[in-house]
Amino acid sequence: MPDVIYEKKEHIAHIRLNRPERLNAINRNMADELIKTWVDFRDDNNIWVAILSGEGKSFCSGADLKDMERGKWTFHQSLLFGEKPIGPSNYRVYKPIIAAVHKHVNGAGLWLAVESDIRISAENTLFGTREAKANVPALVAPFLADYLPRGIAAQLLYTAEPVTAQRAYELGLVNKVVPEDQLMPETIRIAEGICECGPLSVWASKEMALRTRYMDYHSALSLVEHVATPVWNSQDSIEAKQAFIEKRKPKWKLN
Repeated sequence: MPDVIYEKKEHIAHIRLNRPERLNAINRNMADELIKTWVDFRDDNNIWVAILSGEGKSFCSGADLKDMERGKWTFHQSLLFGEKPIGPSNYRVYKPIIAAVHKHVNGAGLWLAVESDIRISAENTLFGTREAKANVPALVAPFLADYLPRGIAAQLLYTAEPVTAQRAYELGLVNKVVPEDQLMPETIRIAEGICECGPLSVWASKEMALRTRYMDYHSALSLVEHVATPVWNSQDSIEAKQAFIEKRKPKWKLN
């Protein structure tokens, strides 16, 4: 069985971490399969949104300690930011990704969750960075405060104590908390809602949000003009206006 299950249903990609016997801990093979999956998802214009989830009892318990170098490690060997980093943002993935998470969301798994655009959580989920317990610097440390208050991020990083799904919701880390048996139905509902919107506009919005993140104001405006103008003038925009006038659903053609 592959370490990443990748299926396409209509316009939705289903990406499932598949090492349940290791609580979906990420090893080198899973990282390589994830990278191939991000690239295929990015390049398949018939797929408009992805759902990222984990098989078995957990979403992802982090990087597999058995697969991590000790004593001769270099930054370029890291799963998160190495020569082949696992995050989708490293591969210009401007299509939306929804993370459906349950039980353990630790370390590298937390990074995959925050690299997703929308996070739906089961009630039993715990979010944390347990690297300190293994004397491993948390490579997400420079970025975690983008998603959490600095004090909460510091507590996660320095104590290795997780936060519950409800607390994560209160802090704005997750969009919604649901019973575990409702996790996938709710996530699919959101994905289907995204598919009703104009794909070109959704992808452009994500591209602008990601690429302008650390830009100054005027540079951001220039990029917005560059990315938004072709979408505004596309045939899909003309179709959307006509569909509104005729009170029907638009037919997206991605042009």
